Formats: sequence, structure tokens, C-alpha cells
Amino acid sequence: MNNRKIIRASALFVALAMLAACSRGPTPEQQAAARKAALEKQAQQEAVTYDQEVAMKSYQLALPLGQEIVAKYPGTQAAEKIKAGLADVRAKAMAQANALRLKRLWVYQVAPMAGGTQSTAAIDASQPPDAGVRLILRRHTEWGLSVFLYADGTPGFDCYRICKVPAQFDERKVTLHAYVPKGGRPALMFKDGKAFIADMEKAKLVHLKVRMKALGERDLEFEVGGFDPSQWKPLKKK
Repeated sequence: MNNRKIIRASALFVALAMLAACSRGPTPEQQAAARKAALEKQAQQEAVTYDQEVAMKSYQLALPLGQEIVAKYPGTQAAEKIKAGLADVRAKAMAQANALRLKRLWVYQVAPMAGGTQSTAAIDASQPPDAGVRLILRRHTEWGLSVFLYADGTPGFDCYRICKVPAQFDERKVTLHAYVPKGGRPALMFKDGKAFIADMEKAKLVHLKVRMKALGERDLEFEVGGFDPSQWKPLKKK
């Protein structure tokens, strides 16, 4: 075999070897690296939305996004970064959910009342669950400011003339003075509404110990932490 034939044979061998290599495709290592790179890219893309929600302090929206990324893309840099801060986001999401729950406990209303107009902020007792007693802050165009308990559907409160009501605003204990209004309505009016509201606005929980007709002593709890003064509309006196 002369030199020219040897060269042709060598070239043919190299070409066949290259063709065989191409037909085999990427190695397992290359395939694994490609999959990892693709997952990393997807995780990074989804993490953009998560980071935006966290930056806007929308923790209730960010939490499920972060949990999903951690579950879908374990081991990726994006997932590990989110995982490291997820406990903090979860705590903030729970705090936001509770703050929203507390706000929704209050009902604000402006309506006609006894020849005038009243603006009320009202919240039901959370404990005991069957209390059926509502705490009401009221502004009225004729009567001014008042704070009272209202227990519709009950015989009312057991209070002769001026009675003492043990109260607790978070840890601060005070004694309030109250009376039952004329007309036999199931209400208990507090003498100093302004002081009550001032103490309530600094508290998360208010406990009131009252006596009710046919029911005896009741320890009422109100979760007042969601009170929003801006929602309790002021009124002009006539």
C-alpha cells in the first residue's frame, strides 16, 4: 500500500470515528449538566416573582410561591436562597393574616338613629363564643360620644344605678363605671367613653367582667387590635 492509499485510509478511519461519536450523542455527564442548568434557569425565572412579592411585603402571596420553588427545584441556588429566608416570610405572612382577621372583626356603619345620625364601630365578643354581646363605639349628632355593650336577645345586664365593671386592657387593670339606660334596653353604658377608647386604642385585648340577668357573671373578651379609627366616621353635631 503506497503512501497515498495510507493517507486515504487514515482519513476514512477518522471520519468514521467522528461519525460514530456524533451518533452516540452527549454523555450522561453532559446530559445531567444540561438538566441542572435548565432547572437552575427555571428556578431563577420563578424566583423573580417571589422576590418581587417579598419586596412589596406581600408575604401571603410570596409564601406559597417560595414553598413551590423549594419543592420543585431542590438543590438549585435559587431554591436554597429562598429556603434560607422562608421561615421569616412564613412568620410575616401569618402576622399579616392575623392582622387582616382582626380588622375584619370590626363593623363600621353610618345610619339614621332617633331623629339624628349615628356613626358606629362595633365588635362582637370572641370569648365566650356564645356570649352574644357586642361592644359599640358610637357618635351621634344629638347625643355625642358613647361607648356601651349591647346584648340583643337577652334579658340584659344586672346593674343597679351606677355599677362597677372590672376591666383589663391587655395587662392594665382598671375599674369602669357603667349604668343601664332608661327604657329597659339590653345595654350597658360606660360613664367615660373617651377614656375607654383611649385605653382600647393602645390594647390588643379587652376583658370586661359583667353581670347579666339570668346568666350571672360573664367574663367577656374582645380582640380589639384591628380597630381602625379612620373607618369610624366623625359626625357634625346639629
